[in-house]
Amino acid sequence: MAKDSEIHDRVSRVEEIIEQLDADECDLNEGTALHEEGEELLAEVREILDEGNGEVVELE
Repeated sequence: MAKDSEIHDRVSRVEEIIEQLDADECDLNEGTALHEEGEELLAEVREILDEGNGEVVELE
């Protein structure tokens, strides 16, 4: 389950970044930094998912 919370935390942060970028609340430098952070977080999520054993389990 630790992996689930790791993924959730990263995806939640990416969603926050998207909201900030969509709201035009930042300048170009901050927007670039946020974009890079989002890309790094998504890469980490991909790595976590790649480590899985290929099973998808629906949680209720």
